[in-house]
Amino acid sequence: MVAIIKQLAAKYRTSNTTKYTASLMLSSVGFYLLVYQKGHKKPVYASQHILQDKHNWQLELNQLLQNEFLKQSTLNIILPHEHYQLLVVDRPEVNEEELAQAIRYSAKDYLNTTLEEVAIDYFDIPIQIFGQNKVNLVAARLKFLQPLIKVCLENCQKIHRITVSELAYQDLFAGDQDASMLIIHQPNEELLIQIVKNGQLYFFRRIRGYSKLNEYTEFEINQGAVDSLSIEIQRSLDYFESQLRQASVKRIYISVNSHLESVLIDKIGENFTMPVLPLKNRVADLLPEKTENDHGYYPAVGAAQELIREQ
Repeated sequence: MVAIIKQLAAKYRTSNTTKYTASLMLSSVGFYLLVYQKGHKKPVYASQHILQDKHNWQLELNQLLQNEFLKQSTLNIILPHEHYQLLVVDRPEVNEEELAQAIRYSAKDYLNTTLEEVAIDYFDIPIQIFGQNKVNLVAARLKFLQPLIKVCLENCQKIHRITVSELAYQDLFAGDQDASMLIIHQPNEELLIQIVKNGQLYFFRRIRGYSKLNEYTEFEINQGAVDSLSIEIQRSLDYFESQLRQASVKRIYISVNSHLESVLIDKIGENFTMPVLPLKNRVADLLPEKTENDHGYYPAVGAAQELIREQ
């Protein structure tokens, strides 16, 4: 698996063994930390924090990370969506060893910031439309990355990987040969639709207009508020099958941090023949005991399991 922003993460790896494996999910509304020990399915430590002041995020994060488990941990970090761009771009026509530099040079044509302000990385696309030669480009803001790394290194033994949520969710399906669609919503973020198969990200898109999906009332849901979302889901399914020429998606998983998530799932499920399920079904055995508002832990589970598999 490609380590996003691998040049930065590599600086903070050592050959020293660690006792624990940890993952940190950062979102626009809070932080989620999981620590696992070899041989234990459930995390030995878990903590979450709702962000109170974005201007003091470093102080609040530092307080969350101060525990003895993390001091003996290798850490995977998941960046918040607002601090990176993930784009599908033309793959430069260069040799593989020259690709990283060429991607960085061509990135300026796609980004909403300057090259000096970002760290650039990429990962491949498993299947493409005939005649296309694309690659996934990740650009993370250094203004956020650098202090983030500093705070994390003050509290953990080493950093292994800095990644993005799209790949962290993908890691939940590493052993699946069948395709699954994920419908992911984090508060105040655009809705994420992605399709994973064989532990790889085949398709993703952000859908505008659903940043408040977690606030829909039961009346709104029952009166057709999610019908347009079902249309977007069907369009994505059609693209995967007809344009990418892949076998049908076998199941749809949904994660919306709302007490009405089950109502949403039932209403969307009425429009599809394949099972529509809560994403929690995939991660329940790996989550902390008796947690509320645990949706932010889901990608953290994926990031932790990726690291555990590599060890």
